[in-house]
Amino acid sequence: MTDQKLRFALIGTGDFGPHFAPYINEFAELVAVCDPNAAGRQRFADETGLELPGFDNHEQLLSDVEIDAVAITSANYTHKEIARAAANAGKHVYCEKAMATTVPDCWEIVRACEAADVRLMVGHKRRLRPPWQRMVEVREQLGEVLSITSCAYYDARPYDHQGWWTQREKCGGTLPVIGVHIVDWMRAMCGEVTQVRGQAAPRVDSRYDFPDTLHVSLTFASGAIATLNVSLVYPMLKFREAGGPLVVCQNGGLRFVPFMEHLDLHWQTRDDTEPRLERFDDLGFNHAYRQEFGDFVRWITDGTPPCLTWEEGLRCVEVMEAAHRSAEEGGHVIDLPLYPALEQLA
Repeated sequence: MTDQKLRFALIGTGDFGPHFAPYINEFAELVAVCDPNAAGRQRFADETGLELPGFDNHEQLLSDVEIDAVAITSANYTHKEIARAAANAGKHVYCEKAMATTVPDCWEIVRACEAADVRLMVGHKRRLRPPWQRMVEVREQLGEVLSITSCAYYDARPYDHQGWWTQREKCGGTLPVIGVHIVDWMRAMCGEVTQVRGQAAPRVDSRYDFPDTLHVSLTFASGAIATLNVSLVYPMLKFREAGGPLVVCQNGGLRFVPFMEHLDLHWQTRDDTEPRLERFDDLGFNHAYRQEFGDFVRWITDGTPPCLTWEEGLRCVEVMEAAHRSAEEGGHVIDLPLYPALEQLA
């Protein structure tokens, strides 16, 4: 192991890029950025104070700059092309969720990275934030999870989704916009999903070419069941206030209540006379980013097993794609894996 810091390029300087850059520099060295939008690259420099070589084409960056790894924070539909190019150039790949827009695209990324013998991590931070991580830990007192329900209704108008965020082919549909975090956390709580059903309500917001309200039912290999109901057109809640789950366990249950500036976790065993309350004033974003990216760097430098790999990203896309397909086909139950032939080639 060397003391020299790994050299990273950040591909995608939009809304998330400037936020992620400090965590790269905490554990590695950010040496170049790439985005086809020149104004976006300038905003990145203005917001971060980092004057770095900028490229409008990832192929040119990979050819011209000496780097060890890339962090991909660009639009979902670009992830496959960029990740494959980076792997083919021998670079380790960190990719923000959603991993891609379809499961076959995810498998193409996996195979490219495996063929090049480079590391591949997909970012799913919510399961790592202490309030959400705490719910996973509390299962030790509450027993096996039997059911979860989460209602993520909120008003998306303040976020002014435009462009690729409103197009199914480019973003992946409803769940990558609102629901991807909760799907991944449900997997952390219950394990592998075996069946998926989706039902869509009539669309309200004409910006989107996919349903803006979707109800999803999941069945897990453990026997647990879950429902995830999402909407982008509910005017009474903001994003941070939506999605708090209710969980039924063999020996009790929990209720998670998100607020704008803090989070409340209520949990109780069947023998308790009163519920316990744990309040989180720190929403846990910094902890999650540091754990995730620090683990990725250590995985590259000394082989320490990370908190996440590519598996979480691929399985999350699989659930979302199945839910959208089910809704489009009348709401019938879809069995997983969604692409058995691709599993056999893994």
